[in-house]
Amino acid sequence: MPAMTEELLKTYATGFSVLYVEDDPVGATIIKLMLERFFERVYGAENGVEGVRQFRQHQPDLIVTDLMMPELDGIGMLRQIRTINQKTPVVLMTASLEHLHLVEAINLGVSKFLAKPIRADALQRALLAVTRELHLERVAEQARQQELELLNYRNRYHSLQQELARAKEHHIAGNQLEHCYLPADGTGGWLVDLVQRPRDIMSGDSYSVIRTPEGTLQLFLADAMGHGLSASVTSMLTTAFFNHAARECTCGYLGFSHVAVRTMQFAMRNLLEDEVFSGLVLELDPRRGMIRFASCGMPALLLVRHGQIERVRGINPPVTAFSPQAQLQELSLEGVSGILLASDGLGDAAMRTGGCYRDRLTDDFRATVTADELFACYQRYCDDTENDDDITLVRLIHIGSGEAGAAQFGYSCKGSLKEIETLQQRVKTDLVAAGATGERLDSLELALSEALLNALEHGCLGMGVRKQELLLSGEYDDLVMEAHASSEQQILLTMTLMPRQGRLQAWIEVADPGPGCDLQQDVFRNYTTGAVSGRGLKMMRRSVDLVRLHPAGNRVVVMQLLDLMQETLST
Repeated sequence: MPAMTEELLKTYATGFSVLYVEDDPVGATIIKLMLERFFERVYGAENGVEGVRQFRQHQPDLIVTDLMMPELDGIGMLRQIRTINQKTPVVLMTASLEHLHLVEAINLGVSKFLAKPIRADALQRALLAVTRELHLERVAEQARQQELELLNYRNRYHSLQQELARAKEHHIAGNQLEHCYLPADGTGGWLVDLVQRPRDIMSGDSYSVIRTPEGTLQLFLADAMGHGLSASVTSMLTTAFFNHAARECTCGYLGFSHVAVRTMQFAMRNLLEDEVFSGLVLELDPRRGMIRFASCGMPALLLVRHGQIERVRGINPPVTAFSPQAQLQELSLEGVSGILLASDGLGDAAMRTGGCYRDRLTDDFRATVTADELFACYQRYCDDTENDDDITLVRLIHIGSGEAGAAQFGYSCKGSLKEIETLQQRVKTDLVAAGATGERLDSLELALSEALLNALEHGCLGMGVRKQELLLSGEYDDLVMEAHASSEQQILLTMTLMPRQGRLQAWIEVADPGPGCDLQQDVFRNYTTGAVSGRGLKMMRRSVDLVRLHPAGNRVVVMQLLDLMQETLST
């Protein structure tokens, strides 16, 4: 055999193992010596039974076997091996091969046949052919594994980039009133309740809510044309510009006009010729009782005024690369208890029964209070999986708004555990008298208990962030139980009850006499890390529909929709 052929066989056989099965001792020795020149591992067996055992134990890459052997011949051995492994190639050696043996040998996957007595060159040629196929399969598998590793690396890289992109979006888009509310004169104020459902990591919808130093709320809602990166870049850039402009340029009455106009101009300058951008910039001023806004191609605003729905359309077309300067509109907040702003993905969604969801949106907005509740109505009538557009809906809700049929209650108590327990019982008595019942009433009672205890701890006893230390030292119980009622330590509670589509909407605001706290540092740091002083707020959020804090940190507002007793409904 040529030296080149032997070198090829050594190359192809490297790393492979072989099992030879031969009952003739002389023939077995010759075969073993030849195989050991080329293969990394060589295993031997004297008959078919031993061959099966060796195969089970070592799982060789190749089999070289005699046909005629005692106890179990080569064909019988291959039958058993094929129940274990269907692919291992076989070189079959035989002095004579009958037709039936030939057919079965082929069916059992024999790769090469060798006539006995065995010649070295013939065996090497057979081994070269078989190992070449094994080598090619191994190279192909290595390539496949490399492709899988590369694909996994790309997937990990893309996942990382998606996570970073999502984090960047969340960093730019934000709601400064997510945990608190914008107070008005006296009690109550305005809060922002928001739901966003993007269809992709990079969303064409974006938003920002900012509480200005002047005590107003400024809001930006964006809906860029298309999907994916291009739309997201437009929305994110414009939102980032709004954030900068609103924080740097809010200088009284003229400040908002400047922010609104410049934000839309920024979007216009960054659009391609064939792109379209819809956006809304809005300012809510509770002291003046007004909202001003510039709406460019966005769906109409919906307002609940004295229990009736008003639809207010924007006067500006969608923004293009050649749009004129946006014009502002102004509306009074007198009698307004709620405002709905949404991207067109909500109203344009197809309903299962036909038509678009905007046909039901007005009724569902009137019948609900929170953004989650309205979105649940949308999901009830629309197949959300079939809607390929991003959805962002924002509800501006007036806390404790006195609509027609509303009843308002005022309470106060001194700073002791006994006093706040009595106050809580008075509130529950009035709620039951109004017809409230069921588990949602129990949940409201739990949240109210936490709010009143918080007012006692932080407002009357001045615990602040020391609560955790007091608990650990064992001083907490004594301090709370021994608190004496003082006429100078008054806890105030205001409750507004309103009928709402067969249910009772309850707003409860608890104000304590304390100096308040830094919400970002003292409350939400503990709320997110699970520290003791943030657990009451966490429990309240789990119990009721809405929880918001006064920016000063010494008032909390909760809202719950309550079920009514049947006799109350009938009357």
